[in-house]
Amino acid sequence: MNAEVVDEAIRMAAADWLARCDSGAMSAAEQRELDHWLEADARHRLAFAQCRQLGLMTNLLRDDPELNADLPPVRKVVRRGSYWRWFGAAAAMLMIALATVLVRQHYAIDYYQTNIGAQRVVHLDDGSTLMLNTDSRVGVRYSRDQRDLYLERGEAFFMVAKNRQRPFVVHVRGSEVRAVGTAFNVALRAGDVRVAVTQGIVEVKAEDAAGDHRQLARMLPGQGIDFAAANPQQNSGIAPVNLERVTAWQTSRIYFDNDRLEDAIAEYNRYTTRKVVLVGDALADERISGVFNIGDPEALVFALKQGFDARVTENDQRILVLGPR
Repeated sequence: MNAEVVDEAIRMAAADWLARCDSGAMSAAEQRELDHWLEADARHRLAFAQCRQLGLMTNLLRDDPELNADLPPVRKVVRRGSYWRWFGAAAAMLMIALATVLVRQHYAIDYYQTNIGAQRVVHLDDGSTLMLNTDSRVGVRYSRDQRDLYLERGEAFFMVAKNRQRPFVVHVRGSEVRAVGTAFNVALRAGDVRVAVTQGIVEVKAEDAAGDHRQLARMLPGQGIDFAAANPQQNSGIAPVNLERVTAWQTSRIYFDNDRLEDAIAEYNRYTTRKVVLVGDALADERISGVFNIGDPEALVFALKQGFDARVTENDQRILVLGPR
């Protein structure tokens, strides 16, 4: 039975019956009369059920501060008039307000991102700070109970405002990095997740085979863990990290510490559209150390020439690095 066939008289009668039921003062004769009224017509049952549902939803959501803030007009009407006369407007406003709250809490995500070579600092509503590294994207969704952030690509540093009642959770490929008041770095690179703690305590949880999140690590400042996003059980274990290296990007620097040259060049290329290309395998396994400024390819080229006697050919699109003659 469609709601359109329930006319105003039936709606008003249903509302009056529900008001009398809720009063707790119905006599046995009135209960029999209600039962007879409900049995007499399917439209009566539909109207009564609609009215009952609205009452249940109102009671269920009466303590929701966000929803209550959106419903002052409904409350005024409820206090003034009969139970059903405001039903249409109340139901519509309740649905709109409820939908607004649900969208805000469960669907609305604010996204922040950077292009290649760019970095960005975002001051969040709760007092936390988010810093994005090159070519990164993070979604932010806050509710009353939890602060959820989603690292979709790249790398980000989080300085968390303390609030024990609202955990701060960074979601990355099915795993969770949880903190209350702390600072930590999370990087997603080629399917691997790297977490490093600079302040406070951070917990990492990962999905098990049953889909439940179980603790993978609980780390203190100066500790970190690397794990495969697709299989967190493949991980490095908790290990000391070089915080100077982890946070170097925040001051627009790249820190190499006895890295394979092939890996170092791949890391450098994350920050520029003018790529460095290592031609051949002659230098791939050579080791490089040093701190280089982002956006300063000349310094890297100079180090390659001096340290490895490399031959370098440059144009506007790329830098070709060849082994020594």
